[in-house]
Amino acid sequence: MATLFDFSQAISKLNRERRFGDTLKFFKEGKNEFSPEQIGLNKYIVFEIISALIETNHYDVIFSFIEQYSVVLDPSNFSYLLKKFKDKPSVNWIVVNKFCDLVSVDSLNTECRTIEVERKGVKKPMELASNKEDWYAVKTKALFETQQYQDCFDLSKKALESFDKFHYSNEIWFARRIALSKKNLGNSTEALNELLLILRRKKEWFIQNEVAQIYKENGDNNKAFEFAISAINNFGDLEYKVGLIALIAELLELKEEKELSFKHYSLSKLLRLNEGWNVPNSVISALSNFSFEQIPNEKLPDLTKELKKYWNSFKIQEPTFKPTPIKLQTGKISKILNNDERGIDGFISYDVNKSIYFRLSAESEIKNLLKVGVDLEFKIIPAKEGKKERASSINIK
Repeated sequence: MATLFDFSQAISKLNRERRFGDTLKFFKEGKNEFSPEQIGLNKYIVFEIISALIETNHYDVIFSFIEQYSVVLDPSNFSYLLKKFKDKPSVNWIVVNKFCDLVSVDSLNTECRTIEVERKGVKKPMELASNKEDWYAVKTKALFETQQYQDCFDLSKKALESFDKFHYSNEIWFARRIALSKKNLGNSTEALNELLLILRRKKEWFIQNEVAQIYKENGDNNKAFEFAISAINNFGDLEYKVGLIALIAELLELKEEKELSFKHYSLSKLLRLNEGWNVPNSVISALSNFSFEQIPNEKLPDLTKELKKYWNSFKIQEPTFKPTPIKLQTGKISKILNNDERGIDGFISYDVNKSIYFRLSAESEIKNLLKVGVDLEFKIIPAKEGKKERASSINIK
């Protein structure tokens, strides 16, 4: 009879050889030699079996396996398993979201390992995000992709408050998810302002595309077109911009530039077909409304070249914008935390049950007039760059 160690080693060997189907077959044939407790408590077997189930897309079995063997996932292995989900060609965010809940985020370490990477022939140290930061990054992404916008908003704000230092520009992505969650929750004005602020630090084409979408929804088609053109001219593979190309087509149609609109819709369609992707009904329907002759697949290179020339014909410059003014709020001081030679800070209650932090310097003209119950006017500065939302431009009513 093989020992549990031998059983574990054989499973690991099959996985290293990427024989994941054989791994699961071997486990099924040999598991009855050991008690459920022995298997469930062996973190090596647990890791290898869940890895094989991920690789073979047996997602439902993962959760039944964990339940059957009373598995408590080892926090040190959790990030590696999470990465296997993320590395799949098509990520199942419903499964990823559920998987994240199998471990307590507070059990994950905050240690940041450093590895050596080579760039342009020069080796440099690179610090990796901690397991805890990775969890927040993946969990908030999963919540957004599964359209749980309020939960995504709340957890992204918590993430910004949980770390003093971020990796891989995670502070930008958390702020972006907060903004897009606000948009999907009906607050497009704040979402637009926050995305515009993010663009000042991270000029990515997909953020420019999101800004263009909001401008279009708000009826400002000129601004929408300006940002859409900047996005299409920005760095990024063209095949991933098929939605953006369709947006440009829609904006051109609104500008009565029918032929250019038709060509953009056609490019969006042909790029999708070239990648083996489905063409949305919205694109098919839009193309059917034109009287132009359909452009065949073999004309894709010529069409791409023609439209790239058109995009490049616009003067390359950053779109000009002014964030929408932040409206004035009214409230009253609910709590004073400190009032000394360094200044005064505390909380303002407003809008029924909401509360927001404020701070004024010792040089403020109204510092000595503030006390609990005083009515105020103020503006709200959105959370950004790892800082919490706060009150600003405070005046006594």
